[in-house]
This record gives sequence, C-alpha cells and structure tokens, in this order.
Amino acid sequence: MGEMDQNKTISLLIRQLKDIQLLADKIVGGGASNAGIEAFSRYSDELVRYIKEKIEAPEIVQFTLNIPVVNYERTEIKLWQFLLLPIWWLILYKDYQARNRAIQEIRSSRGKFATLELMLQNLKQN
Repeated sequence: MGEMDQNKTISLLIRQLKDIQLLADKIVGGGASNAGIEAFSRYSDELVRYIKEKIEAPEIVQFTLNIPVVNYERTEIKLWQFLLLPIWWLILYKDYQARNRAIQEIRSSRGKFATLELMLQNLKQN
C-alpha cells in the first residue's frame, strides 16, 4: 500500500478510534444498555481486524493484541424459567456478572484504544 493510502487509512482509523472511545465512555459512565455492550463488542472486533489487515506498522499490529476481547451476549429468560424462581434468579445473577465483566473489559479497551490513537497520530506525522 502506498504512503498516501496508508495516511488515508490512518486518518479513517483515528476517527473510528475516537468513536469507539465515546461509546466506551457512555457504557462505563452508566449508560450501559445490553445492546450498547453488544455493539461495542462487535465494533471492537471489527476495528481490531481492520487494523491487522490495513496497517503496515508492526508495532501497531502488535499493540492490538493487547486489546481485550469483550464477550457479552444478553441472557434471554424464557417463559418456563420465570415459573421456576430459583433458576430465574440464577440466570439474572449470571447475566449481571457477565455484564460487569464486560464493562471492566470495555474500560480496559477504552484505554488501549486511546493509546492506539496516539500511536497512529505519531505514525501519521512521521
């Protein structure tokens, strides 16, 4: 890829990194809907995959390996589970724990994405 194309890719990535940090801020700041956490997880995976495919700088690609993978899927409670109270509470508690773990991973990812943004800005300037 040419230097001009690489700079264009880096500029696009910097904007995307700003977007994902804003989403992480919203989630960590208490605006954490289940759908928002799932969206962050997908966006984060796609962004890391894109960086690995499009960025030539090995230090950037290597750094992406340190970004935590956020695994979270909403727990759906089925009608029959509502009828069995102990199971219902266990499912909710398990979802609560998974959600908190995902928010911690998002907090960590947010910091990594901020560092990655700085690394890309430095790469673009050189």
